[in-house]
Amino acid sequence: MPQVRPGSSRLRILVPILLLAASGCAYYNTFYLARRYYKDAQKEQDRSVSDETSVGAKTKYDQVVRQCTKVLAEYPKSKWADDATYLMGASLYGKGDYNQSIRRLDELEAKFPKSPFVPEARLVKGLAHYRRKDYDTADSIFQAMDTAYPKFSRRWEVYYYEGESQFAQKDYSAALGWYRRAIPVASGRRQKADALHRAGDALFESDRMDSAQLVYGQALKEEERPKQRVDVILRRAEALRALKRYSEALTFLNTWRSNAIAENRDGDLLLRVYELEALLGRPNDALKGYQDLVERNSGTNVAYESQFQIGYLYETALGDLDRAGREYDKLRTSVGSNNVFAQQASRRAQSLATVKQFEQALAADTTGARARTAFRLAEVLYFELGKTDSAITQYRQVEALYPKSVYAPKSAYARLWITSFERKDTLAAMQLTDSIAQRYHGTRYAESALYLWKQWSGRNDTRTVLLDSLMAHPDTSGAAAYAEEGEAPPPVAGLTPATSTPDSTYQVNPEIQRQ
Repeated sequence: MPQVRPGSSRLRILVPILLLAASGCAYYNTFYLARRYYKDAQKEQDRSVSDETSVGAKTKYDQVVRQCTKVLAEYPKSKWADDATYLMGASLYGKGDYNQSIRRLDELEAKFPKSPFVPEARLVKGLAHYRRKDYDTADSIFQAMDTAYPKFSRRWEVYYYEGESQFAQKDYSAALGWYRRAIPVASGRRQKADALHRAGDALFESDRMDSAQLVYGQALKEEERPKQRVDVILRRAEALRALKRYSEALTFLNTWRSNAIAENRDGDLLLRVYELEALLGRPNDALKGYQDLVERNSGTNVAYESQFQIGYLYETALGDLDRAGREYDKLRTSVGSNNVFAQQASRRAQSLATVKQFEQALAADTTGARARTAFRLAEVLYFELGKTDSAITQYRQVEALYPKSVYAPKSAYARLWITSFERKDTLAAMQLTDSIAQRYHGTRYAESALYLWKQWSGRNDTRTVLLDSLMAHPDTSGAAAYAEEGEAPPPVAGLTPATSTPDSTYQVNPEIQRQ
């Protein structure tokens, strides 16, 4: 029988305990590092001015993933296994690996259905689906969480990002409802400012400009971050401009200009200031301001936009089309064709050249040529230059000067389309429909006007009754008077009889009409 040294039995008991404690300590240190790295990554991202994951944050998230992988590989049954699984999934989300994040968080719910991290995991999964633009799945997760976890500590994120998902889908009314729910549960001024800012954006996109500018004002009181504060300032000014409260917008921008200067965004603010100067009837002051921006911001988008606006002012406010063309050419020749302002300048310069050619062609010998050119001039003014009032005036001239030409009913129909779809003037559209139906009865132009009224108004009235009658019993008694030589227009959906099909050359492209 071997000799037992004093204390040897106690040592045999103590060694396993020490080994267990050592392994537990090593395990806890590994998990502790993972948690610390995760907090550091979040702090690093909070300091970033961009929504994109910063390099520093991404490095920290990588360290979290490594530590958690080690924990789950060496201690898969420990009490912190669900913590490590969640931290890994959340870190994968943080670094932008959304697919792997979703996979890990699904694993958490499958292996640890009673874990306290399940609500957090579902939130992060919803965020990952939102970032992937899988809006239907994100919506289902966020809305289910709203029902299942009414006291969830991160409700602000649920409400705010469900608002973001709805906004991305252009359901601005639904988005507004979620942003409004996010405001009272915000945990600080930053979250409250974000929710207010986006509520203002939803109102802006819904064309509720007065409410939008009020909400932007509330956001401005909460916003402490310099960059985001300037964003709100510019947005509120745009809402005031849309309301045609030009003087108020101008005063507001000048009051907050120091904030834009501090963020090196004075040019962005002054672009709006000079636009307001022009809208207030001071085009020369605006021109001087734009020219100064061109000189002080050479080679930047501020300079390019300013140069474009110089050409635009000469074109629209001062009526000097030749000078406008020269100013547009400065931009076209100094900037590459990929620049958006150079592209706009090129299109407008070409359109101005076309207008000039059409004006010269109006001196042609035949009435038919003059009518066609006058009509096409109106088309250029409306579709290419966006000058609605000038286009309507030109269409009226075509009807007045060339009443027997085929372009007279075409011009009348064009005015009806603008009155209906752009100006949404029901009474004027009604009167113009009656006028076309009476003046051009027995032609396809009358039928087209009645058809447009039916489609646009959605009404059943004397006009739609007349259209139904013409569809059943086509009247071509006046067709010869407005026949266009060499044109055989294709049929239009909804008007089946070939004899009553409207002339496609004066119909707006269906895709444009849908827009």
